[in-house]
Amino acid sequence: MKKFVLLTLMLALCSFAGAQRLPQNVNPSHYQLTFGPDLKAATFTGDEVIDVRFTAPSNKVTMNSAEIKIQDATISSGAQSQAATVEYDEKTEQVTLTTAKPIPAGPAKIAIKYTGILNDQLRGFYLSKSKTRSYATTQFENTDARRAFPSFDEPAFKATFDITLIVDKGDTAFSNGRQLSDTPGPGPDKHTVKFATTAKMSSYLAALVVGNFEYIEGEADGIPIRIYSTPGKKEMGRFVLGASEQIVSYFDKYFGIKYPYGKLDLIGLPDFSAGAMENAGLITFREVILLIDEQHGSPGLKKTIASVTSHEIAHMWFGDLVTMKWWDDVWLNEGFATWAASKPLLGWKPEWNFDLDDVSQNTNTLNTDSLANTRPIHQAAETPAQIQELFDGIAYGKAAAVLNMLEAYLGPETFRAGVREYVKQHSYGNATADDFWTTLAKVSKRPVDQIMPTWVKQAGVPIVNVKAQCSGNSTSLTLSQQRYYYDRAKFEAGNDQLWQIPVCLRASSTNSAKCELLTKKEQTFILPGCSTWVLANANAAGYYRAGYQAEAVRAMAKDAEGKFSPAERITLEADIWASVRVGRDSVGDYLAFAQGLQPDRTRAVMQSVLGRFNYIGQYLVNENDRDSYRAWLRQYLTPIAKDIGWEPKPGESDEQKTLRAGLLNALGYDARDSETLVQARKIAERALNDPTAVDQDLATGAIGLAALNGDQAFYDRIMAELKNPKSPELYYMYFYTLPQFSDQKLLQKTLDYADLRGEGSTPVPLPPPRMAITV
Repeated sequence: MKKFVLLTLMLALCSFAGAQRLPQNVNPSHYQLTFGPDLKAATFTGDEVIDVRFTAPSNKVTMNSAEIKIQDATISSGAQSQAATVEYDEKTEQVTLTTAKPIPAGPAKIAIKYTGILNDQLRGFYLSKSKTRSYATTQFENTDARRAFPSFDEPAFKATFDITLIVDKGDTAFSNGRQLSDTPGPGPDKHTVKFATTAKMSSYLAALVVGNFEYIEGEADGIPIRIYSTPGKKEMGRFVLGASEQIVSYFDKYFGIKYPYGKLDLIGLPDFSAGAMENAGLITFREVILLIDEQHGSPGLKKTIASVTSHEIAHMWFGDLVTMKWWDDVWLNEGFATWAASKPLLGWKPEWNFDLDDVSQNTNTLNTDSLANTRPIHQAAETPAQIQELFDGIAYGKAAAVLNMLEAYLGPETFRAGVREYVKQHSYGNATADDFWTTLAKVSKRPVDQIMPTWVKQAGVPIVNVKAQCSGNSTSLTLSQQRYYYDRAKFEAGNDQLWQIPVCLRASSTNSAKCELLTKKEQTFILPGCSTWVLANANAAGYYRAGYQAEAVRAMAKDAEGKFSPAERITLEADIWASVRVGRDSVGDYLAFAQGLQPDRTRAVMQSVLGRFNYIGQYLVNENDRDSYRAWLRQYLTPIAKDIGWEPKPGESDEQKTLRAGLLNALGYDARDSETLVQARKIAERALNDPTAVDQDLATGAIGLAALNGDQAFYDRIMAELKNPKSPELYYMYFYTLPQFSDQKLLQKTLDYADLRGEGSTPVPLPPPRMAITV
């Protein structure tokens, strides 16, 4: 009986979830939309006509609609026009229009007049506020176009859009298409802006923005590019304009299809829920992810801006031009854009080492995927809440890492040929992940369609255990795979999961890698030469852990600086730490390996090590050993800090500046080095007196360290700067300093301030300045 009750409940829940999907009997082809936003009243009027096709006779049309009141609705077919009754279903966010007589199969028009609210939830058509005024803007992904207009708000219902905005005199308006006309009226206080018909696209990619903006402009391959900001900030768009020109030109060539939307606008908004959104032709950003003082802004934020911009522009092809049929494949959109983001930037700014950042990000994603409650890349979702849950580190980070591994397995040119064919076949349409890897399998003549399901349809990540045995002039290498868990009991218990893993192997006796496909629980391979160790993730392109024997780890530590690339050092360091987490190696083993990395001055490698030191100090060291650990850390870090110095050197790279900031944080916070804390206070004073006098990354760390022992006067100074920042980046530097004070009374003031401002409802756009690697 209990089983029956449970089954009945499950079926009921499944039926409810299924009811969230729209019927397939009516398909839109074109929307004609007119919006009249009233920013003072926080409302808007809407007038829409939708060209549709009925697949069979019916007197009902069901669409998505939320927080909208329909005044009038008619459905026309041929010469016949019928008024429709309106029935709302708030739970499913649907509205059903019913006519007295059936509409015949074939073309028809749905005309609706309605009103809506400019909400304060940062979704749908919403009100955005700066210090001086209000703006109206949109965020429709995932399921919020329905809050702006009754619509077939599912990605497979692609259509073209004609959009018109009636706005206050003096305000500017933007949408996906280029502006066709701007005429006075209706009335003396309004003007009407009409935009060109869009390409065929999903409803979640439509966009509207209303307010007062300034812009700078450029172009790439004949495509006009404009960077919009609120008044007084447009010059802070110079950096992202240069990046955008490079990115568009690169992707034009990569995809073999010119940028498809005629113009590209990037606009910074005062309040925005996501970092950025890939609306076709009109990418919206939170200001701090778009605008920066090009001369004095930090290299770290510049890299973030460039990477996010590249991610969103990649979507113009992979996500917008070709869109997933349903949200269960959103990982392909987001994973591909995450994977692609660094590609245009490597040639533009090679000194920033975006490729090493990708490797570091992969190791962080492995941490998420090592949890028992991780999910598969592909996961069913029906309701808006379930769909929202898909936008996580698995959809972005893991999907990107798996695609990177697949590119390495196929080779970059073959992979690109497959991508081009896929985009060509499905342009202006929808596709599934199966379509993607079937195309890659056909183009590459490799078993992509067999490999990818093992990564996409099951949860977790494998560890490849490496056992090497030297015999004569060859090394016998046994590789075994099992799922890796942080939970030691689950890890030791094992399970029957199996992946098809492209592994690239390199032995100590050779400089060349041999790549194999590990398809069984255990396989043996023969490598030439007698080797003291075999690296199981040569070139660091694989998305898996590697587990090594203790003697191999010790041998690798001796060769760490000379035999491994920076990317391999990052991956190897993470793999050894993973063995520590499950008890295969001790923390002492890890620290011994880290000692072999002490001569390394590569920013990305040292960031990984410093993040690990931070974790050890916070979570593994007890109070009795804390002083000893901090002393060891000072001994480790002080020689590196002396090499780098606290003052920038003429002509030094941005990577050195970032490394200096990381060392300051590690010595000051993790090692609590007294001399460094004194130095940090001096640097903080200089930065507060003149933000341009100190490198931004260093200033951020120094001010945070100064706050550790900061008094009321220092707190008041930070608060004063927070209220009048000279750039979005400086605002967040001061904002994140507030919770770093140790004084309990000052921390309470911060809590009161956050509660007063309602910061809990505002998304966090940037990580705090001292965020350790998740381990």
